[in-house]
Amino acid sequence: ATAAAPGAPVSWADAAQWCWLGGIAAVAAVLIASNVRFGRQLKRSARPRAVADCPLPVYVAEGLPSPCLYGVFRPAIYLTPESLGDERRLRYILAHELTHYAHRDHLWALARGACLAVYWFNPLVWMAAALSARDAELACDEGALRRLGDGHRVEYGRTLIAMMATRSGPLDLLRGATTMAAGRGGMRERIALIASRP
Repeated sequence: ATAAAPGAPVSWADAAQWCWLGGIAAVAAVLIASNVRFGRQLKRSARPRAVADCPLPVYVAEGLPSPCLYGVFRPAIYLTPESLGDERRLRYILAHELTHYAHRDHLWALARGACLAVYWFNPLVWMAAALSARDAELACDEGALRRLGDGHRVEYGRTLIAMMATRSGPLDLLRGATTMAAGRGGMRERIALIASRP
């Protein structure tokens, strides 16, 4: 594209391009800031937790909405203090987060964020990102139950209900964590699928 002569009116194409680039910069800034803030929050409050036979580092952190897998180059599992109350519950949470790790969902979360930054103006991309995150959780539930065994469906479902954050929003799509966040409808769908054994 050739530069406009000084004093010449700006074309609609140029204005649209600058608007698009400005949107990319704004969404990318929110993506980076929310992940830096979340990472610092984890670093401030995380305490190591020894877990036998777990291939990833495990930490307990205050203020998390739910247990999660977080980190691109050095992923780790972060637990809430509430998740330590029962050894069986801890086993289900670890199976869930290790399945996220096996599926590389922490990297897919980053890819979703990059797509949202580039296509910030397209509501269908935001919808696709939300559905992708939902599908990742459904696939993770099925993979975790395959890892645990079919006889653990009821207890695993109860653990999900106990640990899942019922609030989620657009910022969750920009965060590279596999937080167990879902609306009431999403939680109902996951529990129904766990119970129905599709």
